[in-house]
Amino acid sequence: MIACNKDDEAPQPTPEPTEIEKLPPATQTGANKVGCLLNGRAFLPVGQSGGSNPYCGYYHDAFSLVFRITKNEDNITGNGTESVAVYSSDIILEEGMIYVLRADNSNHSGAYRINRINNFQSFETNTEYTGELHITKLDKEKNIISGTFWFDAVNEQGKKVEIREGRFDMVFEGWAG
Repeated sequence: MIACNKDDEAPQPTPEPTEIEKLPPATQTGANKVGCLLNGRAFLPVGQSGGSNPYCGYYHDAFSLVFRITKNEDNITGNGTESVAVYSSDIILEEGMIYVLRADNSNHSGAYRINRINNFQSFETNTEYTGELHITKLDKEKNIISGTFWFDAVNEQGKKVEIREGRFDMVFEGWAG
């Protein structure tokens, strides 16, 4: 007689995570994690390029969140990178607020940049292509800022990129006043 045991079953492969499952969880602890979907694909910081990656600075009324994928680990000049950035200036951010990312006549913007030798492209928000920055936590004593973002950006040739499901939980450099 032949008997089958559960132990005899072939192991099942672990399913690949979806693009959104590759993003860091939306936390508010100062975990120094950031990520988003770029045209439906996970975009997470990889490598260094002459500074901290990711970078988050907040100096009273100027906020900057930049993270990049560095294609060349020895990259000092910034060539060979792709970056996503969210900026805010001339306004003191408040927890619980949502800010429109659009650039023109706004203090808030979003950008995606490709910087390779002989190929620099900049996609930016404007009055037609916009997005949102939502501050979910701002702890000025521990220098923690957390939130979500999304935006559409366009280059000079009219090509569009979509940034979705952006989330960040960072200890920021600077002072929040």
